[in-house]
Amino acid sequence: MPPNQHGWRRCGIFLAVWLLSFAATAHGAAINIAPHRAAYNFKLIQADSGGGIADVVGGMTFEWADTCEGWALDQRYLLRFTNENGVETVIQSSNVNWESKDGLRFRFTAKRSHDGEVTEEFSGEARLERAGGAGVANFTRPHETKIALPAGTRFPTDLTIRLMQAASRGERSVRSLVFEGADLKGVQPVFTTILPMRAAHGAGILQPPLGPNPVWPMILAYFRPGRGDSVPETEIAMDLQANGVVPSFVLDYGTFKLRAVLARVSMLPAAEC
Repeated sequence: MPPNQHGWRRCGIFLAVWLLSFAATAHGAAINIAPHRAAYNFKLIQADSGGGIADVVGGMTFEWADTCEGWALDQRYLLRFTNENGVETVIQSSNVNWESKDGLRFRFTAKRSHDGEVTEEFSGEARLERAGGAGVANFTRPHETKIALPAGTRFPTDLTIRLMQAASRGERSVRSLVFEGADLKGVQPVFTTILPMRAAHGAGILQPPLGPNPVWPMILAYFRPGRGDSVPETEIAMDLQANGVVPSFVLDYGTFKLRAVLARVSMLPAAEC
């Protein structure tokens, strides 16, 4: 059986948050990331015996644009699962988000479907009092409700900035709380392991000026909210270039793993602010 919809949202959200634009120096690698459009192909690389999954294929596309005051994301994916009896299940998702560049405001819309039938919809807006402060998320879908956000909450792009800055300083681990607006469970603990920058592997599709460039290998471990679990719900291992391009990544859901490989990438026009 495929994982629940809560788990699959990571396929796009985690990648989208890497596409930001700021300048720094990272062990000799300048970080100056332009918004871009990318597409990935998914392939099953491991499945536990008896787990019910025989194959998974699909793809993901996203577009990240600079709106001067913030960042706009339009991300979509489709995954086709085949079980051990040959029965197929199709999961689709779309996420449309906007986040202010100061990291204090976040608008979100998420829709997910199972075999063509919409199963979940979330939308709303979240705000933080200040950087590192508490805040509140106001949902309008699936129904009107408020969720308190504890101090230390970060929205996806702001979390990315912190991780890339940590990598540039040579830090090897970062603990975070992230709110993504893709369910009603509130913030989620994330523990990130950062490895030293190294040469990229398997980035043949990249051409200048987008690459291939050295990468930071990172492993993001997502834990269930409020559970105190020692084992993560999801792990994402990826290679991140200093220009924001991710040549490939691996999604680990415990009982199976998927590899996503960059199929197409192109730069978007610079914003006229």
